[in-house]
Amino acid sequence: MPIPEDFAAESLYTPDQWYVHDVIDIDAERNRVVTVTHTDQLGMLVEAQKDWPLQPKHIPGAVMIQLSSTLGNLHAVYVLGLRMTEGWVGFGTGIRKARFHRIGAIGPPMTSTLEANHIKRTRDRVFATYTFEYSQDDRLLYTATHSAIWTRSEL
Repeated sequence: MPIPEDFAAESLYTPDQWYVHDVIDIDAERNRVVTVTHTDQLGMLVEAQKDWPLQPKHIPGAVMIQLSSTLGNLHAVYVLGLRMTEGWVGFGTGIRKARFHRIGAIGPPMTSTLEANHIKRTRDRVFATYTFEYSQDDRLLYTATHSAIWTRSEL
């Protein structure tokens, strides 16, 4: 399914920095978001890579981290109801147990999954811990636990 039409207004970034091209699932009951990244559409970070023996052009780690922000943003908006147009913003606060299992190839799509493990709400803040798992051709590329804080300001 396509990315929801209103996400451009709710996103913390412009579409060229989402690194999400399709949404497979947004499941509020399971606190989960699953997306697809077309790895041949990653732009400048891949274009800037020099092709060396044993170091082919690949999915950059920076894309993996930025992608976690987009997944968190999708979760915040469509599962937690935290809309940027209503004053909510989010910031990553930590990355733990990060592991790059293998180099992601340019060409095959990458599937990315966010699962929220812990969510704590106060009046104007939401703290969340997420597990991320990215794969390509049914092989793990990246796994990690990230945390974030969402806070609301008056517009």
